[in-house]
Amino acid sequence: MTKTIINIVQNDSGGTNPDTHAHEDKIWELTFEDNDTTNLTRMKMMELLTKGTVPTKTVHSFRKWELTTTHGANIRTWVIVYDDKSHVQLTNNDFYSLLSNGHSNKEDEVKVEGERGAVSSAIAQAQRDAGVQLPKKSRFNSLTNWC
Repeated sequence: MTKTIINIVQNDSGGTNPDTHAHEDKIWELTFEDNDTTNLTRMKMMELLTKGTVPTKTVHSFRKWELTTTHGANIRTWVIVYDDKSHVQLTNNDFYSLLSNGHSNKEDEVKVEGERGAVSSAIAQAQRDAGVQLPKKSRFNSLTNWC
């Protein structure tokens, strides 16, 4: 089940990638409705944004924009640029929804991945019989959390 995001804070000083232990230039801290938080790297954010985009498009980059109105009010928006060079500017809630949708789609992919239909099973058996090396399952196939 996907939690609702209520805020994202961009840490421009960066942090350490929990998977590779390498330094990342920027880290995004997501806060959820139950006040739980998690940190995501640029690549993880782009992956979730790509999986959340309908119709499917690959995210090339994204950026947070802080706008100041003529009356002095501050507004935060997010701009996403896709590989086909199209772009979209989203409000906070729309950006949060896109990330959540990407996370939901990723969870659905993981659940479906292990299920094989009759045709798919027959193809896999034929490949095994022919000596074709099948890809091994990744240890990341069972991700259900945000990290």
